[in-house]
Amino acid sequence: MTNSRRIMADLLLLSVAVVWGSTFVVVKESIASVPVFSFLFLRFGIAFLSLLPFVLFRRELRDPGYWRAGFLLGTLYFAAFGTQTLGLLSVGASMSAFLTGLYVILVPFLLWAIFHHPPKRYAFYASVLALFGLWLLTSPDPGVLHLGPGEGFTLLCALLFALHIIATDRLTRRYDPLPLVTIQLLAVTLFSFLSSLTFEPSTWPAHFDESLLVALLITGILATSYALLIQTWMQRYTTPTRTAIIFAMEPVSAAVFGIFVAGEHLTLLQILGGALIVAAMLLAEYKSGH
Repeated sequence: MTNSRRIMADLLLLSVAVVWGSTFVVVKESIASVPVFSFLFLRFGIAFLSLLPFVLFRRELRDPGYWRAGFLLGTLYFAAFGTQTLGLLSVGASMSAFLTGLYVILVPFLLWAIFHHPPKRYAFYASVLALFGLWLLTSPDPGVLHLGPGEGFTLLCALLFALHIIATDRLTRRYDPLPLVTIQLLAVTLFSFLSSLTFEPSTWPAHFDESLLVALLITGILATSYALLIQTWMQRYTTPTRTAIIFAMEPVSAAVFGIFVAGEHLTLLQILGGALIVAAMLLAEYKSGH
């Protein structure tokens, strides 16, 4: 593998992290006027339709294994995005990004629990560092730990994303990425539609204005179909450790967008807490490769 290909893969994965980070602000502003599951239905529906023409006549769609794998991934992805979006109803975009990023710390411990691969000692050190960072980040007053429903939903989201990463790692060894991602997006679209019909007063937005359309296109095309495909394909040309380090830029990107675009404010302690979480991610993943 050439250095130029590795550099290109790293740059494309970095673009995914930046896009993901930027969407925290976009989603938070959109769900202020559109119900959560309605927004997810439209977002993932657009993502699914954008990929459908490329797989419509492929023979993989006749393989039941692809559908089982795709719906398994889709279930985890839907649950992760649903809890994250519910959390954004009461949690700022910057904090949501940092808390979601804890999936990097959770992955090695879940691998231990599920596949009996114990984490290295640096993963333990990183988890302690991340918990301390979490305490600082979520404490409105020094010495007072505050975990409300929004933070709880977002932490559950981090757990679900960790499970999704593990499942994706196993399944992409057996299945072609493009049809697998497409079926996964279809599953999330269907789950979002059924949830919206069940729990929300309306599945279609009452006011479909230009800002909502832009938000759906950004999240549907860039942050969903583009991001999933790039992540799946580009990891072939770089290492998992490098990928995780690059994706640790997501909460940093979200914080930048949250401060400069949405006018959010973080206290010095919250900034320190977020920095410790990012440091914990880097420590866990960097040392896991050595």
